[in-house]
Amino acid sequence: MSTDPADSDEDQEHLLVPLAAADAAALGSDGEHLAALLATALHGLALLRAGAAPTDDLATALSGTTALLERLEGLRDATVRQHAAQSGSYGSLAKATGVSRATAQSRRDTLLRKDPGELEHWATGTTG
Repeated sequence: MSTDPADSDEDQEHLLVPLAAADAAALGSDGEHLAALLATALHGLALLRAGAAPTDDLATALSGTTALLERLEGLRDATVRQHAAQSGSYGSLAKATGVSRATAQSRRDTLLRKDPGELEHWATGTTG
């Protein structure tokens, strides 16, 4: 069994990720890359639920899941930074992230003390 969700398989089902044409155009190949990473993570989840997956398949799923998480963290950090730049409140940040206002304030303030990382630049389409 291959852990590469891009492998052609007649029995393969496809999930549709609804995305506006303008969003797809703005993302370019990054959208396809993220979709492939998500497919790898979902395949890993299916392997875990099926049980007794080969360790090589689990390692591939772990690699894809880790890469997806890293990009999502960059997206989250860039979004928090942009929220702060637009004078977003700690209360709205707390509500959006499901934490207390004090926790949201602490996390945002900690983030803002650091320069944007590579994956924040990736998320915003800028260079550092």
